[in-house]
Amino acid sequence: MGIYNPPKKRVHRGYVYLDDATVINSLSAIESGKIDEVVAKIAQARDGGFSGGLNAGTAALGGKIEGGKKTTASFEEEVVRTRTRFSIFELWYQKIVDEKALGTFDGWGESAISSVKPGDTVEITGTLQIVPLQTLLRLFRWFAAQAQDQSSPFSQKGDELKATKAGLKNLEALLGGTDEVLAMLHPEGEDGPAVAVVLDANWLIGALGRLDGTYTVVAQVEMVLGVEDKWPTVRLTAEAPVTKLERETLTEVVGNFVEPAKALGVSITANEAELAGPALLLRAIAVYR
Repeated sequence: MGIYNPPKKRVHRGYVYLDDATVINSLSAIESGKIDEVVAKIAQARDGGFSGGLNAGTAALGGKIEGGKKTTASFEEEVVRTRTRFSIFELWYQKIVDEKALGTFDGWGESAISSVKPGDTVEITGTLQIVPLQTLLRLFRWFAAQAQDQSSPFSQKGDELKATKAGLKNLEALLGGTDEVLAMLHPEGEDGPAVAVVLDANWLIGALGRLDGTYTVVAQVEMVLGVEDKWPTVRLTAEAPVTKLERETLTEVVGNFVEPAKALGVSITANEAELAGPALLLRAIAVYR
């Protein structure tokens, strides 16, 4: 009979998302700018920037290179210890934990978000999955590419291919105008308010398809939606605030994709065009196991 001995402490983090620009900026503010100086020195060290300009003469050149190597080596040791992309997060995370600036949840339930405020930094563990509309867009992009490849088993011709191209054009017009991806998080515990997590595709580590499973999310609260509040799960006008027209248009258009989505094995409904309160809308900083 096998017995599992669980680790006493989790040290390793398997990241799938990390907005280290936000982390660096936040840590810079907390540390009165010291982090900026160190990061700048790291960049110089990696580029050999401390060797200075090239002077005439072999001896002068050799001295510059040697000095640059020594300086680079010393700073690279510092990089390895504390200043990689991921260790910067660890510094920031430990700092906000020490300052008691991180909101956490003991389980989940109907009253879980009653004290949460916009701007809070929170940590939640749960099952994460991108919304079906985002899945549909990416799956249809893949299918359209296969349809145009005549060596693919999914290749198409004639009117069938034209219809696929037209469908992709319409879908891209609806969903392809932003790098933001919305995922739904189902926290561990009892049923309670919905939790939506906004991610920027530019900060993903690896494929988007990895965002399917149980993860810990560290994020900043963007909005706390009340019972009567609603928010679009996909933005049509990313450069402007949400309007009633945008919400109504999105709901109508999403309804047109219900049947086509079934053909690709994706189940969507028109009401998935909006996130209904009570709910928490988060902007992700890090997602990891």
